Amino acid sequence: MARLVTKIYPKDHDPSQPIGLSFPLTVGTQGQNYYTTEQVHDNLRNLILTMPGERPMNPSFGSDIYHILFEQLQDDIIQQAAHDAISKAVNTWMPAVKIQEVVVTSQYDDNKVKIEVFYSVNGWKADNVLNLEVKV
Repeated sequence: MARLVTKIYPKDHDPSQPIGLSFPLTVGTQGQNYYTTEQVHDNLRNLILTMPGERPMNPSFGSDIYHILFEQLQDDIIQQAAHDAISKAVNTWMPAVKIQEVVVTSQYDDNKVKIEVFYSVNGWKADNVLNLEVKV
């Protein structure tokens, strides 16, 4: 699990001191985050898109979002189940982050599910949105 470092928003503007890796990892780029907001955003994306059991030495890390997306459920039930799964994972692994709303939109023609996670971080003024697309 990623940890919050001593550099806290908005004081982390030193371009010579990265605070973590950016995801997804790509070849040929530095792949580093220089701001706490970017790092929290990437850590949240990583947490949501990791299935429990996927990390060998940490089998409980992750969320059950993939299990929910592949169930034959109605849209309103999927919304609540996705919110519950993401909130449970975030409360366990990133307790400073508070999930406000999760919006799941099925794009049947493209075989995708769009997930919007509205969240805030304790002590920060701004609200944030994480946009994910999952191919099903």
